[in-house]
Amino acid sequence: MPSRLRTRLYWMKVGLLPYGVEGLWRRPVHRARWALRSPEALERWVDRRLALGDDYWLFLLGVSNSGTTILTRLLASHPALRVLPKEGQALTDAVPSANRFGLGRRWTERLDLFHLTEESDPAPALRAKYDWAYHFERRPGVLVEKSPPNAVRTRWLQANFRPARFLAITRHPYAVCEGMRRRSKATIEDAARQWATANEVMLADAAKLEHFLLLSYEGLTERTDETLERMRAFLGLELPFDRSVAERPLRMVNVEGEPRPLQNFNLKSLERLTEEEIATIDRIAGPMMERLGYVPLERPAHAGASA
Repeated sequence: MPSRLRTRLYWMKVGLLPYGVEGLWRRPVHRARWALRSPEALERWVDRRLALGDDYWLFLLGVSNSGTTILTRLLASHPALRVLPKEGQALTDAVPSANRFGLGRRWTERLDLFHLTEESDPAPALRAKYDWAYHFERRPGVLVEKSPPNAVRTRWLQANFRPARFLAITRHPYAVCEGMRRRSKATIEDAARQWATANEVMLADAAKLEHFLLLSYEGLTERTDETLERMRAFLGLELPFDRSVAERPLRMVNVEGEPRPLQNFNLKSLERLTEEEIATIDRIAGPMMERLGYVPLERPAHAGASA
């Protein structure tokens, strides 16, 4: 590997890109500015840096393995949108991060920390904006942020990041739970509770949101053109999304472990579940499955045997 590429990968790992080696001096300046300036001065700096103008904040909602990464990549391809280089929770200490509390993908186990409303402390919002402003592209456009716990703090985000819109995505719990078990230490029981609780809170709080659109992974992968048009209309964008982005191999972790164009992997995940595990998901997540219109998937005859 060329030394220049190794150097770039290292700085990416420690979080000093996308600003390259400039991060060596820009990060200390960023911290010093926060420590030395008044809240009023910081707000002015944030407003100038973000240059929101007539645009708005767009927060993506959905539990891990629901399709939020695919959705983010589609949004990032649109010239009117500015997307953070990684999850917002990884770029600031202002909001709780599941990893800092040792929860991984199971952050609904601590709703006392993660469920925020308009009654919650507004102070962290300025710090989050300040930290994220360091990473957003410096041009006009909608500001897009994705962190899975957004699903349970939408009311707080709406109150403190104005104007704001919320784009949510759900996926059949069989696939979500299989993915959580495969990619983390979560049990099927943990994963089913996470899926059900996160969606329950999200839908309850959505009733108090001014701009909320609910999509599904299944719709995005099977009715892509229709779903992209719904997104375009909801976001008020003049230009359509580039359909070809969905046709390119996406480099992300899926059940096959290799880059693939946008497609529905639900049945492949189902094949990895036992009868017992499916029954567990049905028992824990059943009511929310019914509410979201998900029905038990027909189990292939060659699927894994019961434990």
